[in-house]
Amino acid sequence: MTSSTENKWKWPLILSFIRIPLLLVGAAITYLLFILTDTAYTIPLLPGISTLYFTVINLICFYILYRVLKQEGSSIAQLIDFKGARLGKDILLGFLWIMVLYFPFVLAVMGTMWVMFEAEMFLHFEAVFAPGGYDIEMPYALMIVSAIVSATLFPLLNAPIEELLYRGYAQKRLAAVTKKWVAILIPTIGFSIQHIMLAGTLTGAIVYAVAFFFWGLGAAIIYEWHGRLLPIIIAHFMTNFLFGSIPLIFLLFFY
Repeated sequence: MTSSTENKWKWPLILSFIRIPLLLVGAAITYLLFILTDTAYTIPLLPGISTLYFTVINLICFYILYRVLKQEGSSIAQLIDFKGARLGKDILLGFLWIMVLYFPFVLAVMGTMWVMFEAEMFLHFEAVFAPGGYDIEMPYALMIVSAIVSATLFPLLNAPIEELLYRGYAQKRLAAVTKKWVAILIPTIGFSIQHIMLAGTLTGAIVYAVAFFFWGLGAAIIYEWHGRLLPIIIAHFMTNFLFGSIPLIFLLFFY
């Protein structure tokens, strides 16, 4: 492999996996902050808290991608291809891709749960996805802040930044130097692994890794086939927004 080819692999590989160590550091810092402030709720890997440091990591990743693209003489706008955007059609395609990606995601969740628990799988959903039950002690102010972030900043930042990193940059750059299936697979693995940070248990991490692998694989195949990033960003945003709004709705109307 020539030096020129190695350079073309460098940043796509780095950006495919850079979020994993950054998120681990974010989780560790969050956990330490809880300990130092003597906060009873010290489980930073649960979704309500994960979205807080995910948001910070998203900003860091956006800056890194911005700097890399600037060095290459490119830009965020070029990756998204705003000039070729047809907003109405892209939004409709985004809703279509939500439905297309929903089925393999749910099948992956159900299939993984069945492999681990077989006929008793439904009895384990709470233990896997809500460790400690739904009555974990947590300061109300922190609950409100995390719920607002989950419903607003998180989907606004997470969806475009993840799609820019994994599909728009890594997949596209790798496709220029290797086989298409390799270019699809490598970022998808990084996308899958980083989502274990949203799980609060080991079994939950396994389920998330498998489910998000298939979501990411579907998104990568759609991007390769359709060649448009904006519809995938819209689908990703709507998915994050719908799930991220649940805690806020619960706090405002049922808590």
